[in-house]
Amino acid sequence: MSEIDMTRHSTLFVSQNGFTIPIPNYSGTTYPDGGIRTSVSDLSKFFAVLLNDGEIAGGQLLERKTIQEMTRFQFSDGNRPENFPAEDGNSGLFWRTKFNGTRMGHGGNDPGLQTEMLCNLSKDVGLILFINTSLSGEEGRISGEIFDEFWKFAESKRNVSREARQVGDAR
Repeated sequence: MSEIDMTRHSTLFVSQNGFTIPIPNYSGTTYPDGGIRTSVSDLSKFFAVLLNDGEIAGGQLLERKTIQEMTRFQFSDGNRPENFPAEDGNSGLFWRTKFNGTRMGHGGNDPGLQTEMLCNLSKDVGLILFINTSLSGEEGRISGEIFDEFWKFAESKRNVSREARQVGDAR
């Protein structure tokens, strides 16, 4: 990580026994399942490409069939792994259903961080959340509550946008 400008990184923290403790930056603690370093801004652009069938800013960045394969759910009743029951949803190459199958996306955590990148199944509401503190137990519920509040806000913005389009169409 010597080539990385660490002034552009947030400090990571672990919450333990009522204390928030800063932890040093690290790399590859759980290689190969993590280690991507990105900003919310850059990940948002990638997410927009996924949600818009490969298009962004009027151009085709990835082929539609590539996006379809990346987001295609892999499990059916005939090929479901025993350790992934149907009530747990479905999974794609890096997508997974969550919240009882009402949302899909990708998330994860490592010491000092937690991420979620989720959209609804119709792909008209999406949300990315980065948290630079590891939370567990009772404190872990806080990140879920934060996500839920942001999700409600995103849905309200979608609804306002729909209403505005309907008014425009009525004219």
